[in-house]
This record gives sequence, structure tokens and C-alpha cells, in this order.
Amino acid sequence: MSPPPAPPAAAAADSPAASAAGPRPIAVLVDREGLGDSLLKLPFLRAIARAYPDHPIWWISSHQTAMANDLAPFVRPLIARVIDHAGLTTPPRAVIARLRALPPFEMVFDSRTRGLTVLLARLFLRHRGFYCCLPGYMLSSRRPPGRFARPSGIAARMLSLAAAAIGGDPDWRGRLDIAEAARRLAAERLPEGPVYVGLAPGSREARKNWPIDRYVALARRLAESGRVPVFMIGPQEAEMVATIRRAVPEALLPEVEPVDPGLGLKRLELAIAVGERLAAVVANDNGIGHLMASIGTPLVSLFGPTDIGRWAPFTEQGVIVSATQFGGTAMEAIPVDAAFAAAERLLVESRDGAHGGSPNRL
Repeated sequence: MSPPPAPPAAAAADSPAASAAGPRPIAVLVDREGLGDSLLKLPFLRAIARAYPDHPIWWISSHQTAMANDLAPFVRPLIARVIDHAGLTTPPRAVIARLRALPPFEMVFDSRTRGLTVLLARLFLRHRGFYCCLPGYMLSSRRPPGRFARPSGIAARMLSLAAAAIGGDPDWRGRLDIAEAARRLAAERLPEGPVYVGLAPGSREARKNWPIDRYVALARRLAESGRVPVFMIGPQEAEMVATIRRAVPEALLPEVEPVDPGLGLKRLELAIAVGERLAAVVANDNGIGHLMASIGTPLVSLFGPTDIGRWAPFTEQGVIVSATQFGGTAMEAIPVDAAFAAAERLLVESRDGAHGGSPNRL
């Protein structure tokens, strides 16, 4: 069993903003978050931090959260404290004790959707306002203006909670700050001139991966059309490198080349810097796709068995290609022609300035 979070006295010792003499913190309760899950909540985090600058934000996860590791360097200005593995799911008696050990909060935003766990937080956390994602905003202090049904998508759902608290449209836009050394390195590996199109062939789940031979075929089509394919390869995709280099020698793999440790780059900084130089990206339903959406790179998202309505990246420049459009749910159902056409559409829109509008236009 995970140990309970530190009681209020200990919290005050390592977070001066949590002192009883200072403003009450704001709590954000989450369940289990990989990189993509956390990135979908980033617009909400920005909105709340801007709307309530005097209240430190505590990000409290029942299990693990990317806010505590991969995204920590980028959200440090926004989050005062991250508590992961907080054990706020089961058993109820232990959960109640852990909730009571937490300090009073100005507001609580509960992103979870299991009725009992949300109810326990509503009853046993001390707060002046509570906002949650249950159907009809049940248990929330109030609903967002003009809305009775919660949105399907994670990002839009979280922003609706911000709207409920603020009483209007939240200011959610922002950027991920990275070291200039990362941008210089990306510029060396992707020099000015060519039109670069990123390809992100991995994910944590094999069922969400478009086959590598399709990515290779897409890379060839892009090269034939005068673009330079750029494979975004992390450690978990290392076994693909030889295949890609053999099949598409003109492709670039900027993250595979060694990086001087003396540059002190944080994880994801080079990926972000590379993404800033891409005209578009084609990605599975994966963390890199959500990362590219978060920095505004035009994104083609390939979806198979996962729920598009819930997990679509939050972007104003995006196209979704779904296996269901081609009579299946397996990623293999998506043809290369469809992915290429979607990329071409984004490249034209980006060039002509025709994108924009709602982040839900995917």
C-alpha cells in the first residue's frame, strides 16, 4: 500500500506557500497520468495558474503522473507541489484518513470519474469550492456558464471545470520553455531550407501503433514530394532505427544521434526543439503527438482502437485519420494514401495561413 501524503505540518515545511499564514493552495486531483494524459491537462493548468496567481497549485495523483518526472521542468513555474502515489483510490477508510491529512484548499478540481472516489474527496477535503467531471457536473459547486453536459475530450473537460470556477472563458494558451542550447542543436540537425515533416511511429501500446512499414512508405511518399521525413525516435523505438535507415536513407533521425551531456538538456527538450522546426507531424495516439499539439506544430493523428472523442490531441491545427473511416478499428486499416493526404492538407493550410479556430476542430 502506498504511504499516505504528508500531513499539513510537513507540507508547510517543504512548501512555504502552503503555510497556514499564506493563501490556501488549489488542489488538482488526478488518477494515473502518462505523458499524453498530463499534456491534455496542461491548458487547464495554465488557465488556473493565470486566474489565481496568489494560490499555489498542488497536483495530487493517486498513482504516477508525468507532472512529477517528464514534464516537471516545464511546469515548475505553475505547480508548487506534486504528490504522486497519494493512494486516494482504495480502500475507502484509508482514503478518508489521507484526505483529512491534507491542508485546507481554496478550491479542489477533481479530474477523476469514479463516483465514490470523487464523493470522498468532496466530503473529506476542506475547501471553499469543488469542481469535478462527473456527468452533469454532479457534486460540483457550480457548472460552467451555459453548459449542462460535460465535453467528451479530456482537455475540453478540464477547461470546462476552469470555466466553472472562473465564471467565463479561461485563458489557456502558452508555450513550453526550453534551453536555447536545445534549439541550436535542433537547428544544426535540421538546417533552414527544407520542409521537414515529422513521423512519430511509437507509443506505449502496440495496438495503437501504425505498422512501421506504413511509416516507411509514407516517408518515401514525402521524400518523393520534395519534403524531408524526420523520424521522432525515442529509446523505446530503438529497434526501428536500422529498418528506417535502410529503407529511407534520406530520412533524418535527429534524436538518435548522441547529445553532448555538457549541454545539460532535459528529457524532451530536444524533441520540443525539433518539433518547433517541423512543418507538420504524423503521429500515433501517443505522447509525442500530444507534445507536438502542445507546442502548436500541425498534427495528423492516427487513431485505431482508442476513443477519439476522449483522447484527441488538443490543437488548433490538426486532422484525425481513424481506422473506422476504413471499416476497422485496427491501425492496419489506415492506408498510406490517407495519412499522406492529411499531411498534405495541413502543409497547405499552414503555408496559406488557413488553419485556426477551435482547438476541437480535429
